[in-house]
Amino acid sequence: MPLALAAIAALLLWRYWDRIAGADLAISAASPETQVREALRHQDRAHLNDVYGFKSGGTAELVPVRFADVAVQVEGDRASVLAIVEADGRVTWRDERADVSYVGREAFGMTRCSIALWCGDGQQFAGLRGVLTALFRREDAWNAGDAAALERLVAEAHAGDRAALGARLRAELAAAAGARARIAAWQIRVERDRAEVGEDYELVREGRDPERRRARYVLAREGERWRFVDGL
Repeated sequence: MPLALAAIAALLLWRYWDRIAGADLAISAASPETQVREALRHQDRAHLNDVYGFKSGGTAELVPVRFADVAVQVEGDRASVLAIVEADGRVTWRDERADVSYVGREAFGMTRCSIALWCGDGQQFAGLRGVLTALFRREDAWNAGDAAALERLVAEAHAGDRAALGARLRAELAAAAGARARIAAWQIRVERDRAEVGEDYELVREGRDPERRRARYVLAREGERWRFVDGL
């Protein structure tokens, strides 16, 4: 049976070779901008390493990945790209796993390469990585009962009274002593220097059934980091 399948595949390849080769030649002869868009159209999945940060592992498996509203500026062998990136998948870190959906405007570079013609510089998901880092730090601080660590995640643009926020966080942590949050899913939207996140999680307490809860956060980019404006 495998030999028969191989023979059929070879026959189909021979029969349609002109079309396949013609398509490749057409892309090779196209403008650099068209080549970049075609390369992005074929990047329908992504694997991100070390999403937890601190070189402590964590992965994100994203399928499918889609690029929309693509703007391209080519200079020699390098292209600057601005695009809306949409992706769904799963994030795994430590002993946890959560579904993730992402929509974000990303700016990244691409350079000429041999097979795909244009290859990304790895920054296609910079916004997603940055927001995930803030979400991980928040969960770690909450599960550790560390109010000071949570307060360090507050953005300068936070509109409320910071002293009142600190008092509320300490009271909430005291009331939830011994509980643990486990994330089920994140819905993340990034637009330039602002992000909105929906979070589905379970509050786990010993001797009780897990409580399903939902939170909403607003974050702002401050330098290289993302911090919480609202929802903390």
